[in-house]
Amino acid sequence: MSINQIDVTGHQWQVIANPNALGKKCLAHWREISDNLESKGIRHELHKAEGCGQGIETAQRLCQEGKRHLMVVGGDGTINEVVNGIMQSGVNPNEVFLAVLPLGRGNDWARSHRYHKDYGHNLDLFRRGRFIQHDVGVVTTLDGGREINKRHFINIAGFGFDAEVIYDVVYNRPRFLGISVYILGLIRALFGYKSVPVKVDSGDMQYEGNSFLLVAGLGQYNGGGIRQVPMAVPDDGNLAVVLIPEVSVFTILTNFVSMFKGKHIQKIKGIRTCSTARVEIHPSELFRAEVEGELLPTGDYRIEVIPQALNVLTGM
Repeated sequence: MSINQIDVTGHQWQVIANPNALGKKCLAHWREISDNLESKGIRHELHKAEGCGQGIETAQRLCQEGKRHLMVVGGDGTINEVVNGIMQSGVNPNEVFLAVLPLGRGNDWARSHRYHKDYGHNLDLFRRGRFIQHDVGVVTTLDGGREINKRHFINIAGFGFDAEVIYDVVYNRPRFLGISVYILGLIRALFGYKSVPVKVDSGDMQYEGNSFLLVAGLGQYNGGGIRQVPMAVPDDGNLAVVLIPEVSVFTILTNFVSMFKGKHIQKIKGIRTCSTARVEIHPSELFRAEVEGELLPTGDYRIEVIPQALNVLTGM
């Protein structure tokens, strides 16, 4: 892993914060974070990204205005929007430095980079200024061979059951409190979801048959700490792919704890894995896709990696 160390005090940081992150407590924490940055001589300017897509628009605008040092204060969804804004801006992403202060509920991307739950500790990481040239993934949705959508990611893209859980969370959000929305969605999807016939084609894996789930990762975690892709490396120029074939509810339930530890790779019979720069998925039925909780248009999918595209703060 190649580290690019910079003096963070030598730049003005454009902070993109989601006020709705962490149960709308993000800005309350931001005041303390801002005071901390100011006391350390780190110049910064705040930009609020409150609505869906505003993180994309803000990052895109800042890059086109010549800004190259961005900071995200928010959760995985905000990080993903900012990455998409950078990649859609038309500037060379190799010139952009992206720091993250995770203040979401899941913070799955941050787990792979050994960020701390305490943002005070993460501010110390920021002051160290250790950046890696992070790979960026891109999912292209195709309809009859025609590109209809493109979405970038730096963590995990999920297909099949993984996206079905997100669909349930979005469209069947419970009206009562006291239970994790994601876990409830996972349980409901688990007992209602049927594996889909797919054809998967990559340089290292060919598969044709029913698929319960396929994930392509640059990071290792999603779903609030599930270590879906334990072999993922964020800067090796490849996607780590895990395909789970048709399995029973009993198999998933008995291996659920193992999935948080990344041990399901060895325990679930018939699971396929590979490391590759490109994967194509051709489902014969509806096979949903998601990136960081955002559902993508349905169709065929092409997942590719842009090697070492973006400078990203790491704790590794």
